[in-house]
Amino acid sequence: MPAKSDAACKVDRVAERRGLTAIDERLADRWADGESLRDLEAFFNEAVLRAAMTAAGMETIDGEPSNLYRLLTDDSVTAGKRVDAESRLRRNGVDPDAVVDDFVSYQTVRTHLNDCLGVGTARESTFTAADARNTVHKLVSRTESVTLRTIERLCGTGALSIAAPSVTVSVRVACSECNDEYTFSALLDGGGCSCPAE
Repeated sequence: MPAKSDAACKVDRVAERRGLTAIDERLADRWADGESLRDLEAFFNEAVLRAAMTAAGMETIDGEPSNLYRLLTDDSVTAGKRVDAESRLRRNGVDPDAVVDDFVSYQTVRTHLNDCLGVGTARESTFTAADARNTVHKLVSRTESVTLRTIERLCGTGALSIAAPSVTVSVRVACSECNDEYTFSALLDGGGCSCPAE
């Protein structure tokens, strides 16, 4: 295992400041068990939030740190819900800005695994139809959420009037050879268009 430099990486600095003991072993074990770098990013950041809540003596129910982490970081969360989550933390003696500053990215986790722990993070790509469906679903959900928030903002300024807006985004894929057209899900379920396989 490589020796850690005097200028410790962010994962080390935050783990020491927040009292996250054995976090290196847990990150390495989870990576070995097949979790992604983004999974490890969420795992570490939730541990940071949980430690801050515990240090402040904040009473928590099962799953609350995970939900608060989502409210603080997920792009699909409305600004109002994020402010509510931050206010809850502040009322209980937790500085949400300091906690968020301690959050790390998946790239930081990768660097920590590679450079500090000597754990290789190169894996063969196994991008599946399920991965593709999940990726596009997240993009569609995000587009719907951003569009709805934009409409609500326009209504708030008086530039638009709609009583109860609802936004639905549909992704369609067409083949210019056979002229077939599908929803993205139907294309995945069918395994392709009508063109003969090469």
